[in-house]
Amino acid sequence: MALVYNENSKLVDFEGTEVSPMLRINAEQVNKLSKALIAESNVAAVTPQPNDKHTKLIRNLFESSVANTKQGKLQESLKNVTLAVEMARRTRAPYEAFAIQLQELQMMLRQKIDLQLVLGKHLDALQDLEFMLGTGVVSPDVFIRKTDCLLKLGQWLEATACCERGLALQPEDTKLKLLRRECATKLAEYNGDI
Repeated sequence: MALVYNENSKLVDFEGTEVSPMLRINAEQVNKLSKALIAESNVAAVTPQPNDKHTKLIRNLFESSVANTKQGKLQESLKNVTLAVEMARRTRAPYEAFAIQLQELQMMLRQKIDLQLVLGKHLDALQDLEFMLGTGVVSPDVFIRKTDCLLKLGQWLEATACCERGLALQPEDTKLKLLRRECATKLAEYNGDI
């Protein structure tokens, strides 16, 4: 196996049949970054700062979502924040400042999840809560929301485990204690103990 650099495409690849999945993933990431930099019209002006045009569009969508929430237009608000999250995830170049992107994404995900919970879209909220945990937001309020989603979806064992994770972070949290009690009650009802 040998690493090969293509001078025309500026991409890397492997020669040979034996390539570990991790090496393949690393090569794909390098190629993705290379493609983004090559596509940039003015490479000398490339900085790690987010693209102002994208930032403005994302901010406008998010602000309209907040305004719609205040006016009680929850469906429209959810639509706008969903578009903002998707734009933040897909239109940002891989070389832009990751820390800024991550904070922006986490803030918008919180808004989106709260709207999904209010609108009763628990499965969608659960997926976004998993995504939020994957971005590094490990806090009791995330576990409160996730436990609530799991309870509403009838997944009592998972809800109990999630609640315990939240209590491990903050053992005296009143909401998590109430949710743990609710999980125990639901499990007992399910098992026919009540």
